Amino acid sequence: MRRSVAPHHHRILVVEDDIELRDALGQLLEAEGYLVEFALDGSEALDRLEVPQPPCLILLDLMMPRVDGWQFRAAQVRNPKMAAIPVIVCSGAGNVGEKAASLGIPSYLQKPLDPDALLTLVRRYCEEREPEPAELN
Repeated sequence: MRRSVAPHHHRILVVEDDIELRDALGQLLEAEGYLVEFALDGSEALDRLEVPQPPCLILLDLMMPRVDGWQFRAAQVRNPKMAAIPVIVCSGAGNVGEKAASLGIPSYLQKPLDPDALLTLVRRYCEEREPEPAELN
């Protein structure tokens, strides 16, 4: 039996164009108590990150239409508001570890995703670090 352990202030942005996988990830993460937002590609993800309180983590597919994972990551690291948000690459591409490393991303998962491995990484990034305070205007 799984128990929800994550406080509700931990948000995760899932950047994935495969609707079935995106929905499955959302169900898995929400069952653990995380708040989940979705983006179909890197462009939509960049728009979703233009908020005062960023997510604790980004789950990033590499191969997507319009703006792919490489283009997203290049834009993310150039933006001081987004650069510090940790990313886990989730890809079915070969050599996913090398591809993640080339983007400066130490954490990656090969598709099909192992739910336990995913949750272990998510907890490491979202629960073991303090959330940043929301910007007050």
